[in-house]
Amino acid sequence: MSVEMIKNLIGKTVTVNLFNESLGSQGTVISVEDNWIMIEEKKKTRIINSDMICAITIVPEKKTN
Repeated sequence: MSVEMIKNLIGKTVTVNLFNESLGSQGTVISVEDNWIMIEEKKKTRIINSDMICAITIVPEKKTN
């Protein structure tokens, strides 16, 4: 997956689906460097190789009205 496209997601909450996992990982994109993406989840931080990503979904922000 293109790292340049992922850089536009810094600060957004996303769900990342990897080729080798059946469930996605949800968290906030903290940084993107070289071929690596740092995602902050609820209780941990993950560093993911962008070559292993098959899909990224942006989680919609909750509206407070």
